[in-house]
Amino acid sequence: MKKKTVKLVSAVVVLGVACGAYVGVNSYVSSQEAKEAEEEDKSVDLISLKADDVTAVSFKADDADVEFDKKDDSWTEKSDADFPVNQDTVDNAVKGVASLTADQEISDIEDLSQYDLDDPQNTITLTTADGDTTLQVGMESSNNQYYVKKADDDKNVYLVSSTSLEPFMGGLYDFAESGTFPSVTSATITDIKVDKEEGYGLTQDADNLFWNVSDGKDTEKADTTKAGTVTSAIGSLAYDKFVDYNCTDDAKYGFDDPYAVVTVKYSEEEAVESDEDTEDTDSSEDEQDTQTVEKTLTIYVGDETGDDRYVKVDDSKEVYTITKDSLTDILNSTAADFYSLSVNYVSVNDLDTLEVKSDDGDHTVDVVRETVKAEDEEESDADADSTDSSEDSSADADSSDATETTTTSYELDGEDMDETAFTTFYNKLINITAQERLTEKYNPEGDAAYTFIFKDTDGNEITAEYYEYDTNFYAAVVGDKVYLVNKMNVKELNDAYQDMINR
Repeated sequence: MKKKTVKLVSAVVVLGVACGAYVGVNSYVSSQEAKEAEEEDKSVDLISLKADDVTAVSFKADDADVEFDKKDDSWTEKSDADFPVNQDTVDNAVKGVASLTADQEISDIEDLSQYDLDDPQNTITLTTADGDTTLQVGMESSNNQYYVKKADDDKNVYLVSSTSLEPFMGGLYDFAESGTFPSVTSATITDIKVDKEEGYGLTQDADNLFWNVSDGKDTEKADTTKAGTVTSAIGSLAYDKFVDYNCTDDAKYGFDDPYAVVTVKYSEEEAVESDEDTEDTDSSEDEQDTQTVEKTLTIYVGDETGDDRYVKVDDSKEVYTITKDSLTDILNSTAADFYSLSVNYVSVNDLDTLEVKSDDGDHTVDVVRETVKAEDEEESDADADSTDSSEDSSADADSSDATETTTTSYELDGEDMDETAFTTFYNKLINITAQERLTEKYNPEGDAAYTFIFKDTDGNEITAEYYEYDTNFYAAVVGDKVYLVNKMNVKELNDAYQDMINR
């Protein structure tokens, strides 16, 4: 028992020594880490000014000297008092350098050229009542830092985060109060004219049901989806860069001979003050009448500049850029791109007769419509039982109770035909869509493989002739329009046609 107690006491002592050693080691490691962290912190206070005390800031932008002066808490551009200065942008830029900490100091410099500080790319000067503080900016490092030095110190170079200096490394118009592109909702656009080489015009019909396209000579119905692509592109336009707030030389940006002039007509709801509102002092300010106002937006598109083009709108002298990509759907189209590719759409509800000519002979489908008047049986029985009704009132009742119903059936060469077979064939026929429309002159060779002659209930007639074009397409000729239709689509049409005439 005594031996066990001695062993237990010894174990406790050993454990205590181990714990003490652990605490000592842990304390040593922590102090070493703190010491190393302290040694790793190489930051240096480079500039210590109050931003509110800065009365001027100068630097280089667009290879020109720029200076903003502050008076009555408002910044102006020294060389151009009318320049539209963005006050917040200048304030934030000044705050970024007025109190500036360098990440690292490099001492005892003998060759400033290795940091591009023998010929600095920028010189930033902050002016206060106590004088000027000037910082020269050299090359940018791979760690998003700039090498900088103070103007009066050629022996010490500092690494500064690019975040603080970046506002001064751009152009003058980065400090401008820019406008926004006029807001136009695509759904409100009613007319578009793109005046350029091979320009075009898009105009909605009077009921805003479809679009017409014009090449300046001929006008025809346009593909709705393709027209919608252009209206959406216009509704999504936004400025990229602000270039000039007061353009006095159109030739500088290519506006003397524009690449394109885009004229957009659209409608907009505007609030109007009614007489009732002015007289009723209790009426809410939120309750306002509105009226629809027709407006016009003119976009002048000038020269290319990188990935953008210069633009200005209406009679404004402000010049901006817009990305070429956002202008593609508007400017890179011609009238032919909007042509409808529907070959021969005549609704079955408007069809009177359809003639089909092919190698299988000539066949005619007649649409037979019968209209009958149906009497309401219950009302008729009640009228018959009533002995007090006058003849006039009976006549009125008969007239009011009569309802008209129209039944439709189809005849093939004068004989009744299967309705399902016809509608299957006819739906394939009127829903054929071409892959493209030819714009060059086409002279068909030989006879048409298929001829479809549509006559509608108003007596109008449309003829569509399908000719062999090449191994992949038929040329469908409708008036002066020529469509290229995939042969597989025509094969499916022919299969439905054979099923209809052979039942």
